[in-house]
Amino acid sequence: MVEKRMKGRKMTTREDWILGTLADVRRAFDAMFASAEDLYKMLVPEPQRSRAEHLYKAYVPEIIPRPRGPVRAPDVDIIDVGTEIHLVADLPGVKKEDIDLNLTADTIEISAESKAEIAREQQPYARRERGYMAYKRTMRLPAPVIPDKAKARFNNGVLEVTMPRKEPVEKVTGVKVDITGERI
Repeated sequence: MVEKRMKGRKMTTREDWILGTLADVRRAFDAMFASAEDLYKMLVPEPQRSRAEHLYKAYVPEIIPRPRGPVRAPDVDIIDVGTEIHLVADLPGVKKEDIDLNLTADTIEISAESKAEIAREQQPYARRERGYMAYKRTMRLPAPVIPDKAKARFNNGVLEVTMPRKEPVEKVTGVKVDITGERI
């Protein structure tokens, strides 16, 4: 498998490159919208902003769900050690109970959500970026695995999944080849 380096990240498959690029585009849009909100607060006087927010809260029905924060693709390392495939994913700010793992013989899907603290919900925030976080990523595994025998561990925001391969492969470390002057 050919590995490429792009902007300091190691890409192993086209799918990973596409998902990484889409995550970069999403981050750029999030930054752009945050800048637009800052510009709105800078250009529109406080009394008008307060009135508009009051009208929005008063007349928009509660059945319409509030917009949630961005869904991010977690950073992931996949390591093939021959008999097992190890996956390590960063999920900061998430509790173990809020993580869902779906594993098939050739794909893994990670999804997780962290919700805002209820006690602080009514506070008058000037800016709120930490209230909701969601992670979702589906990846093709480098080799078929046995989903029923997979094990997962979560500690300090890092998810580790160990999946045994269906057909273990012995790693060849290297073989010395003698060079002769004879014709082959």
